[in-house]
This record gives sequence, C-alpha cells and structure tokens, in this order.
Amino acid sequence: MTHGSMMAELEAGEQSNERLEFLGDSILGAVAAELVFFRYPQEDEGPLTQKRSNLVSRKSLNQIGESMGLGEHIQTTIPQRPLPSAVIGNALEALIGAIYLDHGYKKTRVLASAMLMRYGAEEIMETTADFKSRLYHWAQVEGKEVRYDEKMVRDDQGREQGIHEVVLMVDDRPVAEGSGSSKKEAEQHAARVALERGEWREKPL
Repeated sequence: MTHGSMMAELEAGEQSNERLEFLGDSILGAVAAELVFFRYPQEDEGPLTQKRSNLVSRKSLNQIGESMGLGEHIQTTIPQRPLPSAVIGNALEALIGAIYLDHGYKKTRVLASAMLMRYGAEEIMETTADFKSRLYHWAQVEGKEVRYDEKMVRDDQGREQGIHEVVLMVDDRPVAEGSGSSKKEAEQHAARVALERGEWREKPL
C-alpha cells in the first residue's frame, strides 16, 4: 500500500509497491483465466481471451479497488482526493502479490476468485468489448486510416481451413495480426492485440 511517490520518505531497504504490482498482475491473470475457462466450457479461445481481458482490465481493477475502500490505506504524497483510480487499481494488484508471497497460490486463488465474483465479475465477463470501435474512434481523432487485409488459411493441398487471418494496417503500416473462425472475429482479435500492445501509437487512446 506504499505508492511510488513515497520513495523519498522510505528508509534503506524499504520499497514501494511497484514490484508487488507486477507479481499481483500475473496472479490475477491466472485466476481470471481459470474462472472463464470453467464458467464457459463451450467457448473458444477468442471469446475466453476477451472475457479474461475484461476481468483484469485497468478499469475493472480500479473499480474493484475503489469498492473495497483501498484508497484509505494507501501511503502516498499525492494530494488529490479521492486518489486517482489507477493508483487504487495498482494497489489492489500489489495486495494480491503480497498475499501470494505470504500464503502461496492456492489460498490466493480462492481469495482472488471470491473477490472478483463479489465485485461484479459475472457482469464484467458478459460485457462485449468492441475493440474495433475503440480503434476506429482513435483513428478518427488522430486522422489515421485503418484497414484489415484478409487471407484464408489453406492446407498443403490449397484447401481452405475455415480460419480467417487479418493484418491490421494503420496508414499502410502493419501493426497487429488477428485470427478467428470469421472475418469479424479475426478483426476484433487484431484490434485487441493492437490496443493492448500500444507501443506503435504516437499518442495513447
């Protein structure tokens, strides 16, 4: 619960919660993957990936941390009150990382799963994220041109395999690839990959 703004106040050997954020992020990703895997036994990889991303998105973790009241326990020199949502979401990740170090994965998994379900996981998993719309909105604001170059995957005999692959182009520059059982699914996949990577953008969304 010690934000990086406190570094000048810490004594030798003390750290902020940034390293724990990294660890907690990985633990939450694994817990969320298990939740959606068993809750949606008929879903393919693409929809499962989207539901997991919804669960551990920055917006979701920020909201959960705020609902838990974590902001009251964070040590920081940030004067803004209430604290920025991202600071609280990061602290939640750090808390999960600390619990993992103290109690191991099994107990942390149970606690994190219960936490996600208590604070809206059911609704979050059912949310359909339209990554293409988000990308097009960004492109419109920035004056960029977006298109998807498509190809069908074929076997050695040239037969179509029913898998669509697309390359997302922004101003004729390839920035991400996506695949799916339909063109629409492949485009959503490519848009999601591009938005999550983000290093190709001059300005963030």
